[in-house]
Amino acid sequence: MRSKGGRTIKLSPVDEDGHVTDHPARAGLEALMDQKLFHQRIKSERSAAYWFAASIWGVCGLVLGGILGAYMMYTAMDSSLPLASEAVTRGMAVEQARRSVDGRPSLLPGNNTPQQQP
Repeated sequence: MRSKGGRTIKLSPVDEDGHVTDHPARAGLEALMDQKLFHQRIKSERSAAYWFAASIWGVCGLVLGGILGAYMMYTAMDSSLPLASEAVTRGMAVEQARRSVDGRPSLLPGNNTPQQQP
């Protein structure tokens, strides 16, 4: 017996001739823990694979969407360019015709001066 600050601790001697025996269910517990760790590792790997696939599909979709969008914008611009050019040409022709008509002398009697607008 040893005394430690007013409290008594009783120590039992260890059998030196006896050997330490393992728990009979230890192998089953280790196998169960190994199986749990294995399933956890599989879930982790599966999750990583899903994230990888999702990120690959996301990046591919983003790139393809950008390419398709640029192509569609180019096609729309290319097809609308002749229409815009024609509209500008018509506008210029109308403006020139208006100025030509405004610059002529009036055919009405008594008003022979050309009309000018600002």
